[in-house]
Amino acid sequence: MDNIYLSIDRLIEFTFLSLLLIGANGMVNLASASEFQSLQSMRMQAEDYILQYGHKSPYPPRFEIGNIDNRLRLKACPTRLKIEYARHDKIHGNTALNVSCQQGAAWKLLLPVRIELFDDVLILTKRLHKGQIIDDNQVRYQKYNVSRLNNGYYSKGDELSGLEAARNLNRGTVLTPASLRPREMVKSGQRVTLILDYKGLHIKSTGQALQSARWGEVIKVRNNQSNRIVEGFVSGVAQVQVNL
Repeated sequence: MDNIYLSIDRLIEFTFLSLLLIGANGMVNLASASEFQSLQSMRMQAEDYILQYGHKSPYPPRFEIGNIDNRLRLKACPTRLKIEYARHDKIHGNTALNVSCQQGAAWKLLLPVRIELFDDVLILTKRLHKGQIIDDNQVRYQKYNVSRLNNGYYSKGDELSGLEAARNLNRGTVLTPASLRPREMVKSGQRVTLILDYKGLHIKSTGQALQSARWGEVIKVRNNQSNRIVEGFVSGVAQVQVNL
């Protein structure tokens, strides 16, 4: 019987010592872990940055953050991480975030992300021929992944004012600056109104366009009164703003 009690006492002692060792190892591991930056915290802060960023979109972004190597050992940052887009001209599609610690631990890494943005874009409801003027009756809005539109898009009807098809466009085409162009407002040989603003004076005269042009383009015009050739930019239909 004494041997049995002795064995029980030894078992209790062994169990107690084991628990102490396990607890000590756990505290060591916890202390060790606290020395390094939490990768989960880094991911959560990156997600928060993307969601809070002022993307010009009526819809929340969809995104996927690249894998963070679990073997990464960065000194724990005592303050919130500084996060920003690596390129502010590329805030959607395949891009990256600069993640860095600004105090206590000086480190920086590049975190790859893929971001999809959506917006209500203008698309054609009927076929347009090259040179045909576009208006609000020929378009409708549709939710679209604008991350795929690297050359821009139109999201407001008034942006189409004075534009025409740059080529033949099919129904359902997403309108972009590459698919439209300013319509021709002055034709070569056409009688135009010359406008000159000089020191508060608004002077008008007439002239003959020596070339065809679209809105904003600079052309030469022969002044009908002085017979001089002047230069100006097209500011409206059959209208040229004279440069001094």
